[in-house]
Amino acid sequence: MILLILLLLLIILMSGAALLVVNDPMHGAVNLGISLLALSILFLLLGAPFVAALEVMLYVGAILVLFLFAIMLLRSPLKVREEARWRRGFWWPAVLVVLLTVVLILLFGQRPDLQVTIQEIGPASVGRALFGPYLWLTEAVALLLFAIIAAVLAIHRRDAHDT
Repeated sequence: MILLILLLLLIILMSGAALLVVNDPMHGAVNLGISLLALSILFLLLGAPFVAALEVMLYVGAILVLFLFAIMLLRSPLKVREEARWRRGFWWPAVLVVLLTVVLILLFGQRPDLQVTIQEIGPASVGRALFGPYLWLTEAVALLLFAIIAAVLAIHRRDAHDT
């Protein structure tokens, strides 16, 4: 159990460090996705399946897709690189295989008895929290996301019109 947690922490730290040093924004987005998926597996391992599902649905499924959408819209045409293809991103498949192995161990391994009492929360309590006292903050985040998409589309149309 401790070894699995340390392995997940190592994956999170490696992909977070790679996120800071890569030049290609698409590689940075993939690093962010690996880090978020490893974090959701860590939540699942620590006994918070709902938080793990929210992590995957919200961050990987929505925000990372928004980042990828913005990267693809703002990306310049592809340029031929001189470096060998096998040298770029050699550790990506290794990290993905390790993540797949961790997921399989979690799915088919035995769950240890947890000493801590875990209080489960459901979607209803999360919805009450988001749309109760934090309604205006939730709506502000939605408007900011809409403004980002509108700005990206406006810049893309202006650049297409100028050329």
